[in-house]
Amino acid sequence: MRPASCYEAGVIVRATLLLVGLAATVAVAAPTPAATGAHALVLGVAQDGGVPHIGCRQELCATARRDPARRVAVASLGLVDEATGERFLIDATPDLESQLERLNAGRETERRRPVDGVLLTHAHVGHYAGLMLFGREALGADRVAVHATPGMAAFLRANGPWSQLVEQRQVELHERPPGEEFALGRFRVTPLKVPHRDEFSDTVGYRVRGPRGSLLYVPDVDKWEKWERRLEDEVRAVDVALLDATFFDAQEIPGRAIADIPHPLVGETLDRLAAAGLASRLVLVHFNHTNRLLWDAGAVRAVEASGARVARSGDRFPL
Repeated sequence: MRPASCYEAGVIVRATLLLVGLAATVAVAAPTPAATGAHALVLGVAQDGGVPHIGCRQELCATARRDPARRVAVASLGLVDEATGERFLIDATPDLESQLERLNAGRETERRRPVDGVLLTHAHVGHYAGLMLFGREALGADRVAVHATPGMAAFLRANGPWSQLVEQRQVELHERPPGEEFALGRFRVTPLKVPHRDEFSDTVGYRVRGPRGSLLYVPDVDKWEKWERRLEDEVRAVDVALLDATFFDAQEIPGRAIADIPHPLVGETLDRLAAAGLASRLVLVHFNHTNRLLWDAGAVRAVEASGARVARSGDRFPL
């Protein structure tokens, strides 16, 4: 493990010092101890390549290859309503099979329709590639509802192999324009357009409101400054915000320019929300395999001393 850079050390110290100024804030909405009522379920926390990451030789990945229990699934969020039995999934990742098993634990499902709906954020590999498992080569699904922006839906219709899923009615596309709220059972969901590298489709996050709680889920964004919405206003409007924490340090990708793959650094997001008194609502998610929050307990403690949380698979948040 390499020593902390000056930047990293500064972030850790800064996060620790924030504790003094945030002593009066309420802790982040804690995961509920039992899966009752309506809630969100964290099904994965890693960036699109997961852990172990292809081509990665660092100890984190080497250990995960030796021990499957140390693997980290790609970021995905389940929406569970125990009152109605409905289950929805935000993003179809390469870990779709195991994530559906976890989402459906204890629930009888139709074999060819294992989830009541999938919401897609955008056309980067970790967020939609799992749809391929609904195809005839695997599940042979029956009209699984897929909710996406008109741009994302157009991409799926126009490009194979995704177009085959649509033609054979293994998925059923529902176009959801950004900014327009729609109902998913007892949940009310609003896609929010965010700036990102939109090579194939636009990108959205989701605001989700349930019978007793609300959340914001934005796993991918370029920089908060580019967003037409004000981050602080969006976080203030919900109980908990699960936000892009791909990179801890701008130097953690050797040989690649961070400008080519922009994301808000952990310290940038934490500083903004702490300054607004909102750190207690922040849950960091979508960690690249290089992000020290996946292995550095000290860095995790420093972030959580500010009142924020580092997401873990299995976390539940009441909705």
